[in-house]
Amino acid sequence: MRIILAFLVVFAGLSCKPNVDGTNSKKLSKDQVKQLKSRANELRIFGDSNEGNADQFEQGIRLLQKDYPAESHSYNLMMTAITHREYFQQPDKAKNLANELVAGSAPDEIKTLARGIIHRLESLNKSISLKFTAVDGRKVDLSEMKGKVVLVDFWTTWCGPCVTELPRIKAAYEKFRGQGFEVIGLSSDENKDTLQRFLNKNGVSWPQHFDGKCGFENKFESEFGVNGFPHMFLVDKQGRLRFDNVRAKDGFEEQITKLLAEQ
Repeated sequence: MRIILAFLVVFAGLSCKPNVDGTNSKKLSKDQVKQLKSRANELRIFGDSNEGNADQFEQGIRLLQKDYPAESHSYNLMMTAITHREYFQQPDKAKNLANELVAGSAPDEIKTLARGIIHRLESLNKSISLKFTAVDGRKVDLSEMKGKVVLVDFWTTWCGPCVTELPRIKAAYEKFRGQGFEVIGLSSDENKDTLQRFLNKNGVSWPQHFDGKCGFENKFESEFGVNGFPHMFLVDKQGRLRFDNVRAKDGFEEQITKLLAEQ
């Protein structure tokens, strides 16, 4: 399933990432480490191939957490479970899992993202704040964009699905911009030159946030609990978060059209 891979990609091979998939305890024997990794891998496979068994998947995660409370694997998997719940339009269950992480013994970086998820889910149909200076020097302030429908795009140049979505986003931007549609990019790239070259090569003209960080260290990923790419949401003319986790490939133009028609 793409959403599992999206979460793993966010924290894979980056210097700014937390080591959420590593083994932290020095007290485990080689056999215990082997068993831990085997069980975690079995759970990943189960979660990937059993979309209808979310409860069983989460119970398995809790058992792993109980047996290995000092290790990161179960917390990583629980973040994946949250992504599952969000993807299948179960925000209340996703929020409950995020609260469970915050209240438990998860690493601080996981708790930070979990709090962000709670904040984002609780912000649905409410005004949100988003303010920064873009890489090209433009000042971006969502509060000053009232009257516009805004697509907020969390992405990175090394994310394959993000790059795949880009032509569709560009097409929507060109189609609807004259009607009051705007796009804001929130990049999690670490290298500013790499980002700028990509933007120039692909003709991306909307403003981009860049702070050279990713995961829980990235300002807006952390604030909104984004744990997989691409992640986009739509803000209405009143500055309210109306549609979360939208997909260009799933026909987000219908949602854009709906918001543009509102007064």
